[in-house]
Order: sequence, then structure tokens, then C-alpha cells
Amino acid sequence: MELLNHLNPAQRLAVTAPIGPVLVKAGAGSGKTRVLTLRIAYLITHYGVAPQQILAVTFTNKAAREMRERLRHLLGARIRGLTSGTFHAVCTRILRESIEGRLKGYTASFSIYSEDEQLQLVAEALAAVTETPPRTIEADEVLRLISRAKSRMLTPRLMARFAVDPLDRFIAACYRRYQRALEQANALDFDDLILNTYRLLSDDPDLLSTYQQRWHHVLVDEYQDTDPSQHALIELLTRPTTQRPRSLFVVGDAMQSIYGFRNADHSIISRFSTDFPDAQVIELTTNYRSRQPILDAAYAIIRHSRSVAPMELRAAARVNSERCVLISEAKDSRDEAEQVARTIADLQRQGRQLREIAVLYRTRHMSRPFEQAFRHARIPYLVRGGVSFFDRAVVRDALAYLRCIANPADHLSLTRIANVPARGLGGQALATIAAYAASQSLTLSMALGHAGVILGLSARAVEGARRLFALLQRWWRLAEGTMPPDHLLADVLEQSGYMAALAERFDAEELAEARAYLQELIRAAEEHTDLRSFLQEVALMTNVDDEDDERDRVQLLTIHAAKGLEWPFVFVVGLEEGTLPHERSIGDPAALEEERRLCYVALTRAGERLYLSWTASRNRGQRLKPSRFLDEIIAFGRERSRREQS
Repeated sequence: MELLNHLNPAQRLAVTAPIGPVLVKAGAGSGKTRVLTLRIAYLITHYGVAPQQILAVTFTNKAAREMRERLRHLLGARIRGLTSGTFHAVCTRILRESIEGRLKGYTASFSIYSEDEQLQLVAEALAAVTETPPRTIEADEVLRLISRAKSRMLTPRLMARFAVDPLDRFIAACYRRYQRALEQANALDFDDLILNTYRLLSDDPDLLSTYQQRWHHVLVDEYQDTDPSQHALIELLTRPTTQRPRSLFVVGDAMQSIYGFRNADHSIISRFSTDFPDAQVIELTTNYRSRQPILDAAYAIIRHSRSVAPMELRAAARVNSERCVLISEAKDSRDEAEQVARTIADLQRQGRQLREIAVLYRTRHMSRPFEQAFRHARIPYLVRGGVSFFDRAVVRDALAYLRCIANPADHLSLTRIANVPARGLGGQALATIAAYAASQSLTLSMALGHAGVILGLSARAVEGARRLFALLQRWWRLAEGTMPPDHLLADVLEQSGYMAALAERFDAEELAEARAYLQELIRAAEEHTDLRSFLQEVALMTNVDDEDDERDRVQLLTIHAAKGLEWPFVFVVGLEEGTLPHERSIGDPAALEEERRLCYVALTRAGERLYLSWTASRNRGQRLKPSRFLDEIIAFGRERSRREQS
């Protein structure tokens, strides 16, 4: 009962709810992480559930770590055996254990391809398809449409069958070639992790029963961000059996569903009670983050939503909250940035720390004038969502070597490092070796060992292929032995000649930076006992997980990147028609609804003070109007004033 002492009545009701389907509609700042964590603790301490029978699913690795740390603080060693992680991490675990012999052509050493690798395969598919596209289409749009099909659980064959126009048929053809290339590389993309897990479990009742018996209780965070395939997987895993009832506990807020472009479907959480008629629904409406006028401003926007049922939040703290929502107009983007810089300088003089301040904008390019203004004003800042540590070229080269070792069929990784450092294996030589590999049904890595009999290769290319194949054989043996991944990586960097080549490519300053990144990668590998687990963690990392920074700097980031974060002082800039809401949403009711939710999320990041700004002009000669969302905030304030006066 000590766990429940500091909960409000609604939170306590959620934590102690009877086992069954439970939906906790958790408003912004209402303590959802605390409730989810205490629910797990309550299952263990009150119901006597073994931690091994609990699966907790989050949307970021950072959230999973935070949950485990809180549980460890509450229960210590009693949580040993509990499974927590992102959808993709959990599915990767299932696939590593179960994919061999069940999904044709795949082994447990499969690679997980990143977005740029997926785009490379899509580009190859676009070049190979014989169908004519109905219009000009880029690889990134094709990949987005393939991803949407996978989130809706459509295979290439099903997508072709349900095609309603020439574009659908063309995308289905690209999808078919793209998927075949993934299979040949023993690789999966992020959507495959979910879709193939569902396929394996739904096609094999015994395998499904194994995981249902392993995880009796499933808890899911941020349920408003699920897509149809994730929802279907959760429904499958939690189906009641003769041995146990359905135990599903989900937490989310439809008002904060902002990832439609990633295939999230806000209607899933809205129809939870329909999908699970015996579900208990609990609303958390007490906000512990923001002052009431900030919540009122956010409600003024979300109350006009036609797609989600808005909840009106009440601030837990009753403090003097005058002048905590301020709206300003600027002449142009430069003037807006300078106004923000002056306000931040005033906050500094009042003794506030820069890390307490964030500037949120709709799209990444909008950071430029703020960076200029902050540099001029000597205000330290951090642009979040920039180049991730794992996106640095030297880090990606090193990881490509390791992936070739872990998965000999990974031809994309081999293509990346085949001529790094230079070995005479340029594009033409690799194309010749790849053609030979295809004719002999070999992987590209194995074909390197046949270089001496491949026609059309120069003597230098033959020698380079032989040397690279010998190195790969060495590393395959070391990886199969007891060599830990950090030692293996150090060996790869030295024996491949990569470190020596860096010294020739870079000047002293660049070389020191490159070496620092590689040394940090080796330190990251030290935390793992085997190569596969290290590569899996890297593949499932997100930019959010890679941006913890305690230095005292103003945070600059998009609203999407700000989801789940909070600051005492928040500037939401660019509140004009065509910016927020974005011009692409004008005239599209569904897109406009998501822009409304996006603005709601932006406002509810603020705790003490919220600054809203718009500019009369961004591009020379372009006249802008204030966002409709500003009009709604002002109108709501006037309504409230009239009610209070009457």
C-alpha cells in the first residue's frame, strides 16, 4: 500500500484496476509513466505475478530504461526477468529465437536495415521495375508507401491484389522487388520486425502459445502511437486462453497522436472499448506540469477537434499564474528570432538556467534564424535532431564491417566497406563480382573468394577481393570464438587498414575527431558480450536515445521531437497559417486534425510560461496571417472572461 500513498484517486484507480483490458487515458503531464511503473509493481506485490510473466512495451529505448530504473528503485532485485523494450526490440527478440526454419531464407543472424539502406534498395527497385510509373516519384515516397502497406499488414501480393489505381500497382511492383532484395540480404526493415513477428505467431499456434505462456501480462505505453500491425500483434499476444484471462494495460492520449506520417492510427486508442467490450477506461485529467492558463490555451485548440474526444485538464498546483501565456507578433523571421533571444537573455538575468528553455518549431529548417540570433547574443544552444552519433560516416563504416561479420549475406554493408580503404574494388569491380555471385547463387561475400576465376576483373581487383575475403574469414572465426565485440572491432579497424587510411584522408583536427568517435563506439561495444546483441542495440537506437545532454544550453527542436519532453519555459514559434498548420494540411481535414494535435502537444510541453509568436512575413514579399490556433486561444480567453464577469 505504500506504493499508492502519493497517488490521486484516478491514478490509484488505474494502478489497482482488476486484471483485464484496461485503458488509461492519460492527459499531458498527468503522471502516466508513474502509473505504468506502479501498475507493474502492483502486479508483482499485490497479485504475486512473477516478473518473467510481464511484458512492458514502450516507444523509445530511453523510456524503457527509465521504467526499469524506477522499478529497480521500487523493488530492487524482485524485477529480475521482466521484459521491457520497444515494439521493435521485443519483436527482434522473438524473431532471433524463432525465425530460422519458419521464414524461408532467413537465419537468426539477420541484419536490420536503416532508412538510408532501405532507400538504396528502393532506388535499385525503381531502376529494375518494368512497369511505368504514373507520375514522377522519388525513392523516399515509394518507401513511405511500402511502409504504409506493411503497417496495414499487406504483403506485395496483397497490395497488388487490392490496388485501385496505376500508382498502387506500380508501388506493389517496387515493393515486390524491394522485399526480394531484403530476403536475399537476410535483412529486415523496421516494419518487417512487426509484420513478420505477427505472421510467425499467427501461422504457428504452438509458437504463439509459447509466448502467451511466457508473458501473461502485457502493458503498452503511448498507445495512441500504435499502427494497425502493432495493435494486431498486441491483440494476438493477449488473447485469453483456458489458462489465463486477457491482461492488457495500455496508457495513451489520443489528443497527443502526432505520428500519422509514421503510420500511427489515432483511431486505435479511440475504439479500444469497441475492440475490448469488457475494458475499463480511466481518465487522468490532473496535470502536474503546467499552470492552468497554459492548459486552457491548449484546450482552446483541442476542443475543436473532430477526430478525438478532448479532455479538459486541471492543474494540480494553484499558483499565481498571471502572464504565463504571452503572444507576440514579429515583422519577419529575423525579428522573431531576435525577440526570442532578448527574452531568453532576460530570463538569464532573472537567474533561470538555459536548459530550462526550449524553442519549438514546425519544420527543421526554421532553426536557422534562431541559431544566428543566439550566436550573435552569445546564448549557448543545442539543435536536437541533428546528426546522430550513429550517423557519423566513420561510425557507419565501422558498423558496416561488423555487420558483414555477423551476417555474411548483408551485401549493402559489404558494398559500403569493400573499397574502404581502397582495394581496387570500386563500383565496376563490385558489379562484376555481384553478377558472378548471382549466376552462381552465392552471397557477395563468398564470391570474393572466387575472384581469381571471375572474368573482367583487373589484377588489382582480384588481389583486393582475395585480401578482403581472407580478412572476413579471420573475423568470422574470431566472432564464432570467444572474442568480445569491442576487441573484435579494434582488430577490424587495425587489420583492415581503416585507421591508417583515416590518417591519410583527414587533417590533424578531423583525425582526432574521427578517432574519438571510433573510441566511443569501442566503449559502447564493451557493454556487450556478443556481436549480435551489440549490433541489435545499435540498430534499434533512436535519435532521442542519443541526445541526452546536461550542459546548460537552450534546446532548439521540432515539435515532433519534443513529444514526451517538458521545460519550464517554452517558445512555440511560427504560428502562422501555412506554417502551423502546415500548408500541406490546408484543405485536408485529416491532416489538419493532426496539425491541431501537434499544436496541442507543443503547448503542453510548457510548465511555467508559454511564449507564442507569429511573423507577418517569412519570405520576401509574402504576407502571412496568424494561425487559426492563435485565434482560437484568444477567443477562448474572451469567452472565459465574459463568463467570469457574469
